[in-house]
Amino acid sequence: MTKDAENDKNKEAENDKNSESKSSKTETNNPETSKTKTPNVVPPATVNALTVDEILDDDEDNAEIIGSSCDKIENEITALIATGHMFKAHSMAQKAFQKHPNNIGIAQAYALVLLKTGAVDESRKLIYPILGIVPQKDEATDAMMITISDLLASKFLTEGRPDIIANIGHIFKESWKYSHHCRDLEISRELYLASFQKDKKTRTGMHAAWLSWLTGDDVQAKRLAAEVLKLLPPFGLEASFGELIDLAEAQLLLGREDDACKLYEEAIKQSATESYISIVTARQQLYFLRDAGFKVPHQTLEILVPPTIVVFTGHAIDHPSFQISLFSPEIEADVRRIIEEKLKSINAKIGYSSASCGADIIFIEALQNMGGEVNIILPFAISDFIETNVRHAGPRWEKRFERILENAHSVSFACEDRYLGHDMLYRFANYVMHGSAVMRGKFLTTDPHLMAVWHSRTDSLPGGPADFIDRWTNISTLHLIDLDELSENGGNLEKIDSSLVQPQKFSLTFDPFISKSPDRVIKSMMFSDLSGYSKLQDEHIPSFLDFLEKLNGAIEKIGVSLESLNTWGDAVFAVADCAMKIADFGLRYCDIIENLGKKYPEFPFPIRARISLHSGPVFLAQDPFIKKVNFYGGHINRAARLEPVTAVGQVYATQQFVALLYGETNDERNEYIQKGLKYYERYSTEYVGVIALAKSFGQQEVYHLRWK
Repeated sequence: MTKDAENDKNKEAENDKNSESKSSKTETNNPETSKTKTPNVVPPATVNALTVDEILDDDEDNAEIIGSSCDKIENEITALIATGHMFKAHSMAQKAFQKHPNNIGIAQAYALVLLKTGAVDESRKLIYPILGIVPQKDEATDAMMITISDLLASKFLTEGRPDIIANIGHIFKESWKYSHHCRDLEISRELYLASFQKDKKTRTGMHAAWLSWLTGDDVQAKRLAAEVLKLLPPFGLEASFGELIDLAEAQLLLGREDDACKLYEEAIKQSATESYISIVTARQQLYFLRDAGFKVPHQTLEILVPPTIVVFTGHAIDHPSFQISLFSPEIEADVRRIIEEKLKSINAKIGYSSASCGADIIFIEALQNMGGEVNIILPFAISDFIETNVRHAGPRWEKRFERILENAHSVSFACEDRYLGHDMLYRFANYVMHGSAVMRGKFLTTDPHLMAVWHSRTDSLPGGPADFIDRWTNISTLHLIDLDELSENGGNLEKIDSSLVQPQKFSLTFDPFISKSPDRVIKSMMFSDLSGYSKLQDEHIPSFLDFLEKLNGAIEKIGVSLESLNTWGDAVFAVADCAMKIADFGLRYCDIIENLGKKYPEFPFPIRARISLHSGPVFLAQDPFIKKVNFYGGHINRAARLEPVTAVGQVYATQQFVALLYGETNDERNEYIQKGLKYYERYSTEYVGVIALAKSFGQQEVYHLRWK
């Protein structure tokens, strides 16, 4: 494996350009990716009518068209970042920058995406040419940075557009969150001050004020806040939503909490015409200030309520082979009415759901009709999903299935494997849905809710509504709709035998040989390889064996309970029953190698690891050769193919692994809160991008995992 890894990296480098143009396997059926290409020459008047994907596919030369299209692309990237859709923002920004590398708006948008995904150094490299300043190595931080004196002497501050200056100020402010270099804050403050002097906008003025406060200049901070208050009539008469938020922040900075709350309340009255993004942005600012040490009144956070994220699970319309009814077509209208009422009552705007006929589709249609955003996650291959979860209800439901996919914000797969009669794939999809919603909720500063259409007299089967409900740890965000109460037999207390309400699998169109496959289980796994191991010479082997002995001793002290740990050569393969165990093991293993590798100067290079993490359903069976239980399947291969393209010294994790990790840590946090204990987040994830896996194994959304 290690020799293949070295060759794979060279091959993958050649294939990267081709792979960027391919859509990710986990983002299929997106209507935006199937638009018809427009002609190469486009009249300027039609630019605004084109989609961003169509603009990026064109090769127009007209300067006016390029300017208009770049503005549209920049706005779309900014909107994607604001709503937390980093996957698509990164892909779009990368493609736009490759096409228009000299466009300042595109460059700064790409820099912000890189920054939001943790690529701080790469982000800076895009910004320095815009400022016209060559960075120098800073002795204190050992990083390439610019000085305040160079910035103040730059023509960019005097000749640049105020909005561009402010945007770059925002990038340096965000950069500080990752780098913790005070100079980033000072640079950001100077940029916002320069922008405010030019445009006298309340937003740039308040950014300059807060940055002055953060850098210890309370006098300037209060002076700027007072100046912002003078820009508009008292208490924001005839002010916009954004201006009211700025005025509220100015009052907060000046210590007038009651006046600030009144302004926030007035802003909320105007929020009906605003996107929920505006409310979330204002709320995020308060969290940022609170984390920085400013006393933020709790009532302000209660005023700025973010949209509700709903994870949905529910029963399908009765299968013809059912011997007793759970969800008859006759109660569809009642189910729809209750779902709509509950969605409105909790201000639901974002949903995560599968798409089975029955409750899933009803929920998706209801949220889409309300103008909400729907993210559909299917549990396995779409052909098998239609066969097992849609077709039995008839062509009307198949048509509705097609329509909701066309109108969905995103459609992805927990895995793209065949169903093979394994209900565990439904449970895995629930895990991915839950984790994806938690990830989104962290960005929007809110916790997701679970809405379930279930039958109270049925058993908890893998992946079913009762199974999802059993795992939900926050009762305050649980919303139940009991089908038993809507049916004719409502009130019956007898438990329903699960064998009476399961589709007869022999009636499904599975290959007889495939249907005999071994059991599937959900596992999290790690592959690790040592960089450059295959290049060691014979004279290095004694030292390397000593290295392995010390490494083995350190691994035994990690104390993580694993289900399997195999090694061969320099490679390690580990399996655990949950993502947190593998995350802990992988990060500690990486730390051990980073420290241990420096103690062998006789090696021609420091020993470092590449570590990949993945979660998915795998086959569990006894190995005929070694007579021990082993793990098999495509998800083992996916984890293995990520390791060779992982950056040396880093831990990369797939989207599925990160989703499960967020779901598990969210459950753990809820348990701590219920016990009155303080919970500390211990993991940090940064989006790397869509990576082409080794040996042409396809593409994968990947995160960089590190300690918090």
